[in-house]
Amino acid sequence: MNMKKLIGAAVLGAFLVTTGAATAAPPYPEYPHKTVTLITSSSPGGGGDIFLRNLVKVLGPRWGINFVVENVPGSGGANAMRRIVEGPNDGSLLYGVSTQHVIVSVMSNPPVSYTQMQPIVNVFNDSPVYFVRQDSPFKDMKDLLAYAKDNPGKLRFGAGTAASIDRMVVETLKMTQKLDMVVATHDGGGPLMLSVLNGAVDAGATDAQEVTAQIEAGKVRLIAALSEERLPSYPDVPTAREQGVDIVGMNWRGFVAKKGTPPEITKAWEEAIKLVLEDPEYKAFYTENQNVPLYLTGNEFDALTNKFADDLDSFFTAVGLKKK
Repeated sequence: MNMKKLIGAAVLGAFLVTTGAATAAPPYPEYPHKTVTLITSSSPGGGGDIFLRNLVKVLGPRWGINFVVENVPGSGGANAMRRIVEGPNDGSLLYGVSTQHVIVSVMSNPPVSYTQMQPIVNVFNDSPVYFVRQDSPFKDMKDLLAYAKDNPGKLRFGAGTAASIDRMVVETLKMTQKLDMVVATHDGGGPLMLSVLNGAVDAGATDAQEVTAQIEAGKVRLIAALSEERLPSYPDVPTAREQGVDIVGMNWRGFVAKKGTPPEITKAWEEAIKLVLEDPEYKAFYTENQNVPLYLTGNEFDALTNKFADDLDSFFTAVGLKKK
């Protein structure tokens, strides 16, 4: 190779290195543990379990951490909260939460409360939806409400336990629309789906990600999204608000740890979650599964949690689920 070609090759190589460095993703933050346990109050296959297992598939290799997902179901999240409080506060043990741990704390005053948790970072808001069987006569909220009002006591609406956002959006519908209907409680999304499919209930409320497979199979359909805006994957499904029913549900997906966890742990998680939300592989997954990013820092998540708890107390008292 002559000198001119050699210089040209060197310049091109330097350009490629410089360009690559300019476009490379920022590095993930340093972390004091190579193995971290993430607990969920969901049973295997539940919403919280799905959230954690799919997140760590991408986050683990990117961050260089071996994440262990541990299921600690029972008592509406009280068992999982106890596991956190009795564990270390060094960032080696975190709890992947939804709104459930706040709901059960406000509603039943368990021995361990959300106030003993330290919000670390929030990732998503999984908005609930109302859904029916594919062959249901209810095409939208107008049909469902008309039936409920014309047939007092006959509409059967499936929901989760009292410590779930699904139950809250059904109770809110009943209260605000002054409906005489049956609210059928289920222990989880699986039993609720069976009840809808076999006709035991006329409609159900759950997270959008938990009905995606049945929608694709043509067995159920959505009649309302309980979100501020229409779900990106279901743009033809109007929100409840668009149909004259002012109900918006929030079911966040984030992380908390034991009170007193060092600020550097929170900062590391804030940085890591911001990076993984922009990762093309993970972005494709959560978009397909109706997860709407709701990135909140530890301080922002703490403020949201406290406001939600205050609103819950008023709500539960109003619907009769909590004594004055």
